[in-house]
Amino acid sequence: GLVFSRPECLFLALLLSDFEQATSLPQMEVAAISGESVQLQPVKLPEPWAEMTWKVTLDSAEMYRIVTFNKGEHPDLGSSPHFISRVTFHPENLSLQIDAVNKSDSGLYTLEADPRNGRVDITTFRVSPVPKPSVNVTIRASKDGWCNVTLTCIVDVTQVSYRWYKNEKDLVGKINSTLDVQLTSESEASYKCIVSNPVSEETGFIYYRSPCTWNGNIHLHSFILLQRTVILGD
Repeated sequence: GLVFSRPECLFLALLLSDFEQATSLPQMEVAAISGESVQLQPVKLPEPWAEMTWKVTLDSAEMYRIVTFNKGEHPDLGSSPHFISRVTFHPENLSLQIDAVNKSDSGLYTLEADPRNGRVDITTFRVSPVPKPSVNVTIRASKDGWCNVTLTCIVDVTQVSYRWYKNEKDLVGKINSTLDVQLTSESEASYKCIVSNPVSEETGFIYYRSPCTWNGNIHLHSFILLQRTVILGD
């Protein structure tokens, strides 16, 4: 990863659906800072209801029952090791609080109403973080005062957009994961790569210093050109 100017953020898209009325899916976005708490609260509750169950399908494909609540009884917290000591259920509004949120919490959180009786109203929270990117620096040439490199912004997620900045100036049109640059050995420069999806983004910085050196947590690759002289005899 790179050096970041702000804490990593996890962003949650809240999708509300009522299958009985087959209405369209309104959407609301909620943000949570990694390491802090987030509260998943349904804004529309089915009436009447007797039982509610919070479940999750994580992006890792693990599935857990987090809590089941029957009116007039104590909440039945699941035994998931993933959430142990990190979840709190609030019976007064049926919300679910997750403490110390992290990227491994990414997934679909579902609130089911009366699932045993076949009547299911679902509220789904989607955790969609953009992870921290890393950068590859490929030095293509370092000769005669010039440093020619390719910067590659790498992130383990699809469907993201890229933006590049040099010395805090937007490099308009540079929207790919790679950036070819030419620098003179006497110059200094800073580069910023922003990776984003519709609800979140992460930013990485890297700094150039002469002669063709780079500061930051990077992966460095160089092309070494070998010259071979062949002498042909008579």
